[in-house]
This record gives sequence, C-alpha cells and structure tokens, in this order.
Amino acid sequence: MAKEEKKLKVAMVGGGNESFMGRIHRAAIEASGCLELVCGAFGSTRQRSFETGKTLGIDPKRVFGVYRDMFRREAKTTGEDRLDLITVIAPNNMHYPVTMAAFDAGFPVFSEKPMSCNMDEAQNLKRRTLMNEELYATAYIHPFYPALEQLRAFVAEGGAGNIRRVDVRYFHGWMGVRLETAGNRSAGWRVDPRRCGAGGAIYDLAGPCAALAEWASGRKIAALCAAGHPAVAGRILDDDAAVLLRFDNGAAGVINVSQIALGEANGMELSLYGDKASVHWKQSTGNTWRITDAAGKTIEKTAPGAPIPTASPNRFAEPYGDDAAYIAALTEAYRDFAQTIRAARAGEPFTGRCVGVDEALRVATFNDLAARSMFPNADDPQDKWLPFNVPEVKLLS
Repeated sequence: MAKEEKKLKVAMVGGGNESFMGRIHRAAIEASGCLELVCGAFGSTRQRSFETGKTLGIDPKRVFGVYRDMFRREAKTTGEDRLDLITVIAPNNMHYPVTMAAFDAGFPVFSEKPMSCNMDEAQNLKRRTLMNEELYATAYIHPFYPALEQLRAFVAEGGAGNIRRVDVRYFHGWMGVRLETAGNRSAGWRVDPRRCGAGGAIYDLAGPCAALAEWASGRKIAALCAAGHPAVAGRILDDDAAVLLRFDNGAAGVINVSQIALGEANGMELSLYGDKASVHWKQSTGNTWRITDAAGKTIEKTAPGAPIPTASPNRFAEPYGDDAAYIAALTEAYRDFAQTIRAARAGEPFTGRCVGVDEALRVATFNDLAARSMFPNADDPQDKWLPFNVPEVKLLS
C-alpha cells in the first residue's frame, strides 16, 4: 500500500470571523483532503485575529496579530511543522504586500483576486517571479468548473465556429443599500479606494469576467471602453458598470456588472456567439451548459459528478460564493496548487490549471484600463476606447 501523503500546512492572512470569503476558503481547504489550516494572522487587529484563531481551534502560539510577525516566526520553523503555503484573503490593497512578504520568507502564495490594486505593484510582482521561481496562484476558479471545461473544449474544437460576440454578466444586489455605514466590513473595503483600488464593481466583478471571457473564448481582448458610476449616494467608487470589448479576431463583447441590482444573487453568466452555434453557462447552475444552433435547437450538457449549486439562504445579503459548486471549484484550485508545490519540490514536471502570474497581470491590466476609461486622467486620451496592451515586464538592469 502506498504511503499516504501528509497534508500540506496552510497559513491564512485575513479571513477573520466576520469575513465572508474567509469561511469559503476554509471550507475549500478542509474539503481538499490534502491541506490543513494550522496558522494565521486573521484580522486587522490582534483581537480579531485571536478571536478567529480561538473559534477555529488553532494553537494560540500560531495565531498572530500581524502577518509580518507570523512570517518572521514561521520562517524559522523546520521539519514537519513548517508551513507549506500562504493563502491571502485580505482586502485588495493587502494582496501585493502580503504576497511579497511571503516570498521573502520562502513561502508559496495562493491569493484572492486581484493580484494588486495598481499596475506598478502588479508589474513588480511579475518581476519578482522572473528573479526567482516563486510559486504563485490567484483564486480565479473558472478553470475548475467541469461544465466550463467542456464548453471551452467545444469552442476550441470549432463547435461554435468563429466567435463573433462575447457577453458576460455578473449582477448581485447585496450592496444596493449602504451596508458600509452599518458596519458591514465586506462592503466597507469594497467602497474604499485605498483598500479596493481605482474601481469598485470593475475590480470586484468585471476583472473575473474578463478572465473568464478570454479563457472560454480562446480570444484576447484588444481594446475596451468602460462606463460606470456610484449609484448609491455617498459612494466614491462605481457600484454599477459596463465594459465594451473588442477582441483580437474582430469579435465584439460586453461585460455588465452590478453590485446594486436588487434581487440578483446568481453569480457570473457567460454567452459566446459563433457563426455555427452559441454556448451558454450560468454560475447558478454551474454543472450544466447549453449549445444552441442556428435553427434554435438547444442541447443541454451536464458535467458528470459535478456538484449541484445550492444557493445560500443569505445570498441576497452577501457576495456570491457560498454554494456547493463554487466551493468545489475552489477546492479543486487548492488541490491543483498543492500538487504544483509537491511537484516543484520533487523536481517533477507538472502543468497546473491555476491562474498564475501572467494571467493575473492581464486582469490587473484590464482593471487599470477600465478604471481609466471610466474616469480618465489628464494624460489619458479623450477617446474612451483604450488599446489593451499588457506591459512587458523585464528585470531591472
């Protein structure tokens, strides 16, 4: 009988008791069967961090008030107790500094999206991976939905023909009222430019849609034009937006996103229209997808063994993600990254499916361009259509 592999040890930065995504990631880590959460700096204050550690039953000696203290202490740990990876669940502005500090301490990183709030940081993170072979992944989980994998393969094999239009929609309504003034921490950082970035709904929702659009269609965004605004009085960042797209094959596209669409809570929806057929997928029914031909005949496909989404009873009061299919996809992402770590240590070849630094840099570029198109700076062109050019990152001489 083969010796059972020991679980890789995980430390979490952010994701405290009040964090929506914290509990989603912990569920995925536990479900993975190959990872265990043993350490963390869970909150913006020592009290929140230690309260979370106590709730989770983690050894108090491995709960920290500051992530840098955790890295300094844990970097000295050797043997079976040494950490194997860091998962970052903090607000957007913390993704980059935590990732870089984790690299400095010698740990791989699995980070929530996006990789950074600004392009300088995003390019510097990419540059760091050129200097050293750092293991890094972001929590874009579309590659881990079996139904989406089937849809993508169908499109890549020419089943839909030449793609002529790409539509992606991501609406929810939980921020349709000013939760941030009522102490909701998840809403609070999403409306704060210092913690979220230059875009609200753009960074939170449109970026993942752009990643899905390119991955599923096999086409690259060539240019974009964005419009958005804060619909709820008192906000600075957009909470409702649309981004027009032009793709490298001439296809048109649009990404519609909203955080204030009351009564909506169903996650992303994707439609690709080719000259032979169209294909459609919804996150709320994430284990199925549809093909529709020119005559209107529709065939529904189901991914064998994929879990059926189960809507959370609180889905109208929180971000999307608390359903069986979403957690299953995130679980597979964690398993994939764990396999990447094991293979790297063994010196064995392994091509994982996790979204790495290059794809994450494309999303960072999308976020930056969409925000600039929506709210142009003095140096930006008056034409709101901006060419989509990912900066070439080189080592500094």
